Amino acid sequence: MTEPVTVQSPKVRDHREAQAIKIIGTRLRDARMRLCNMSQRLAAQQLGLANSGMLAKFENATDNRNIPLWLIRRAAALYEVSIDWLFGETEDWETGHRMTQERETSRWLFDVWEKAREMDIAHLRLLNDKLEALTAITSELAAAANDASAALDRFAEVNPEFEDMPAGSPLVAAVVRIAAAAQHGATRLERLRCEMRRPAAA
Repeated sequence: MTEPVTVQSPKVRDHREAQAIKIIGTRLRDARMRLCNMSQRLAAQQLGLANSGMLAKFENATDNRNIPLWLIRRAAALYEVSIDWLFGETEDWETGHRMTQERETSRWLFDVWEKAREMDIAHLRLLNDKLEALTAITSELAAAANDASAALDRFAEVNPEFEDMPAGSPLVAAVVRIAAAAQHGATRLERLRCEMRRPAAA
């Protein structure tokens, strides 16, 4: 004789799902903080989430949606814990000597990577500041060279005999060279800015 099938009400089912999500969220937070000592931002990046806010919703069980299975699998691999432990089915999250060493090594690698990334960002900011300062100086130099060239053209226009005067022609040639050099420098600097934007965007 078969036993009757018990049909749970939607209210009971929703309550059990909420409890399960809460347990998984707590285990995700414990694994990240207690077992791996990993920041929420870094963990979100490693798990493939858009930002740390999404991970915070899962950890705090404030998201009304179910926690996706792909996230649970990635979290188990990242934190090196069993899926059963994340679901709250066991208290054993694999504390063997090899796993402990692997966790410590992974934690060290993540710390080194994070510090290197922060250092790279600091260097990029410093380089950007220097580039902005150099751009301003080059722009001022180009503007001054253009003004000098325009003033010399006007002076030669008012004084037609100017180029026939002693040192007149060399002065004109020098101003022309300065204006050309300033324009060339501005062009190369803008090209450098474009080249720097491409890897930064990537």
